Amino acid sequence: MCQIDVTFSDDVIKQATPVLGAMHRGAEKLFESRDYRQVIGLANRHEWLSAFSGEVGIAQLIEREIGIDVPLHARWLRTLILEINRITSHLAFLSGFPWVDGTTALELRELREVWVNHMRTYTGSRMHPMLTQIGGMTHAPKRQWLEQLDDLTRQTQETLSALERAIEQELTRYVGVGIITTHQVAKSAITGPVARASGAAIDLRARSTNLMYQEITDFQSVTNSAGDIPARIEQLRSEIAISCKVVKACLGQCLARNGDDVNVLIPKVLRVPEGEYEQSIETPLGIASWYLVSQGDKYPYRLKLRPASLHTILALPAALIGNSRHMIEPIVASMPFLTGDAER
Repeated sequence: MCQIDVTFSDDVIKQATPVLGAMHRGAEKLFESRDYRQVIGLANRHEWLSAFSGEVGIAQLIEREIGIDVPLHARWLRTLILEINRITSHLAFLSGFPWVDGTTALELRELREVWVNHMRTYTGSRMHPMLTQIGGMTHAPKRQWLEQLDDLTRQTQETLSALERAIEQELTRYVGVGIITTHQVAKSAITGPVARASGAAIDLRARSTNLMYQEITDFQSVTNSAGDIPARIEQLRSEIAISCKVVKACLGQCLARNGDDVNVLIPKVLRVPEGEYEQSIETPLGIASWYLVSQGDKYPYRLKLRPASLHTILALPAALIGNSRHMIEPIVASMPFLTGDAER
């Protein structure tokens, strides 16, 4: 849970303080008592709505430092699943917004369930895919599973298009509420859709060299400028639309490579050379960074994580202070974060 201590004066928020640490899980110390293969199984339990990004982020770090060349098919698959995770994560937050019209929330929730159930037929799990292994992917999806993605993306685009007018009308009442400025984005080190909704063009996908975004002509990083509640909700919606295009592009590449290798043989014992290393990945909620200190053993000596949405939580006071107490729910709901990012 994430608790916020709020002080009011005449129903206006005068002070807001996030209270962190109530659910400390000691994840970083657990990393240090696992070998590098086992670390992946812990990393994917951190960002619950996009567990795959945790797997890929730490795998990329280890692969780079050991010198493992991941097969092209696996890189396309990783890009595909990362964008599917972005869709399901964004839909979770859109459906959780306090819409007055319950039909909007219901349609968004049902759409997300279609995606989640489709992923489950590939992974066998709703939350923890365990698809990544050091050197690639555990296995490739069946051709039929890939082909069904075309219908899913079309259904998503149609649903969002049909809801666009209803969403726009509902958000009118929130114009100018809960503003996060570009200056506050920089000051609070916010990343992800909250930062982009305030005009900060921060997106690591555009510079990724070990994923396939640079090969996709339909990929683009979109931004808004208002920084208020409608801007953040629209940011999530527009990013889903872009992700649908990326999924379609990846789909064609994965189908063309169906049957190709998706992993490579690796030593039974993996040892990262002694040194200090860093790796960052763009998750649905922002940039997650890994910092590894290795002493050349099969276990990490230190493995630290900068979670994607911790700084979004820390920026809640900037969005809340000065607004009516009745705006607490929509403001918080428009700033997607996971409490696990503050309780690691």
